[in-house]
Amino acid sequence: MTLKPYPIQMEGHCYVLLQGDWIHPIAYKRHDLLWYPERAMTLLGRHQYRPYVKSIVTEDAWLIGTYDREKVFEIYEDGSWQHPNYQTYAMSHNGITCNLLGIQSTIPAITNDGGDDIREAIAEYKKLVDLAVKLYKV
Repeated sequence: MTLKPYPIQMEGHCYVLLQGDWIHPIAYKRHDLLWYPERAMTLLGRHQYRPYVKSIVTEDAWLIGTYDREKVFEIYEDGSWQHPNYQTYAMSHNGITCNLLGIQSTIPAITNDGGDDIREAIAEYKKLVDLAVKLYKV
């Protein structure tokens, strides 16, 4: 699969970037995008969302599901991105969460395995934070 380097689209696009990936290059350029608009929304606001004119960066499955796949970009560590290979518009919250966001299950991990996944996730997150501190001396 060849990744295409697209220029940042400032209007009407949805960039999928998990907040834990704040060490990603796009986050340091701080393009004039709406960053995680879901932070200021109620649950009802997310369900009634209509795409903004300005492009957004989000990790919210409800918001991603309001954009056509041609307007959605998955971003990779090297700064390149591509459209998902399936339709995101009107896709289920569960489908986006598992397929696009890479979360294995929408069922809380504690009920699946007694908490082992949670401990692993916390350890991985701490490694990312330590790496970011070393790289960027935050």
